[in-house]
Amino acid sequence: MAKSIRKRVNPFKFENLLKLLFIAVATVMILSACSVRQAQKTLLSSEGVKGAHIGIAIYNDTKGQWLTKYQSDHYFTPASNTKILATYLGLEFLGDSLPGWKMAENADTLFLMPLGDPSFMHPEFSYQPVVDLIKNTKKQVVIVGNQQDHFEVFGSGWSWGDYDQDYQPERSRMPIYGNVVHFYQSNKKLDAIKPFFFLKYNLDLDKVEEKNWTRSKSANLFYTTPETNKSKYFQVPFTQEDAPMVKALELLSDTLGKKISLQKNGTISSNNFKTIKTVPTDSLLKIMMLRSDNFYADQIVLMASEQVLGRMDDLAMIDSAKKLFFTDLPQRMRWVDGSGLSRYNLNTPENYIAILQQMQAKFGEVRVKNIFEKGGEGTISAYYKNFPGTMYAKTGTLGGQVALSGFIYTPKQQKLYFSVLVANHMSPTSAQVRRAVEAYLTKVTKGR
Repeated sequence: MAKSIRKRVNPFKFENLLKLLFIAVATVMILSACSVRQAQKTLLSSEGVKGAHIGIAIYNDTKGQWLTKYQSDHYFTPASNTKILATYLGLEFLGDSLPGWKMAENADTLFLMPLGDPSFMHPEFSYQPVVDLIKNTKKQVVIVGNQQDHFEVFGSGWSWGDYDQDYQPERSRMPIYGNVVHFYQSNKKLDAIKPFFFLKYNLDLDKVEEKNWTRSKSANLFYTTPETNKSKYFQVPFTQEDAPMVKALELLSDTLGKKISLQKNGTISSNNFKTIKTVPTDSLLKIMMLRSDNFYADQIVLMASEQVLGRMDDLAMIDSAKKLFFTDLPQRMRWVDGSGLSRYNLNTPENYIAILQQMQAKFGEVRVKNIFEKGGEGTISAYYKNFPGTMYAKTGTLGGQVALSGFIYTPKQQKLYFSVLVANHMSPTSAQVRRAVEAYLTKVTKGR
């Protein structure tokens, strides 16, 4: 009969293992405690954040350990940190260049279906293949809509009182000129307007007098306000007046001087169309992140929805994305738009660490770095200029809310993922809060 053999554990080896484990855990706890004390000396004790709600998560990816977790599982309104999620959708679904339009044609008609491309006729982009196509064709042109679309011109939880602000243009299937009127002025006179179409709306070109431009709430009536503003360039959203495709078509026909028809409830057979690609996806994402462009971010969500669902439905797209990519986040998140204009968005610092790690693993470190704004650039152009390492990050700002999430390469080439979210601060401006965050992250980075 075979004897059973039981492997005996050397008690001395077992004790050594326990000691090593204890030392490792204690080291991590000590380092984390030191980092929290560092935060208390700089960020948490700053006058600008007194009484505010603060969450910090910093992960040393090189060493595979947390540096700081302070209220890192608490929820915050992330503001434009939400654009990190919009960027993820753009990278995942929009390919190397934006799938801007569908096109089909027969003997006498050119059918075009817009797919939400925010670069269409935008002064920022000279490459306009659809404009060239319409100009050069001798066929009648028909713009095709999609009655299955399900979205509002304003996102869920947006401020209706900001209808005339340049950071909140209306969303649409067929954006044109960025869905804003572009005012160019100098020497107290209005030099130009794009699109010229809006010159018919009661504009007094000789009485600009270095003022702000605004618009009536429910109509495209533009006028100046009493506040002095010497800027030479303004953007004011135009309203689509409950007929987005109709208004865009009016603008397009007027600009190109060509009769264009609209087919509201149309389809372009999948066997009979080709996709017209426009600007490089990463170029648009880079601009969106650098200046925190809300319009580009929300149009990216709509474009992704078109590619995945065959219709524009922002909330359905976000729900699908959460199930596809974000089921394993440390905490559940509430995500309702692409830009972060909504205060309904809720997320945690730990979630942002996980999202950033996943982005780099899936799309490549070099590509993601190229899209994120660098310290001293974009919305952080006034910050991190003399930073001891190299930072790539995204800001977020709403009234009383400040966010910064990204990754840092330290002087010793350690890689840190970080997220600092501040809610309900009472500082008159966000600058004081941002300086406190800058001082803290600078101390964390030095010596690593």
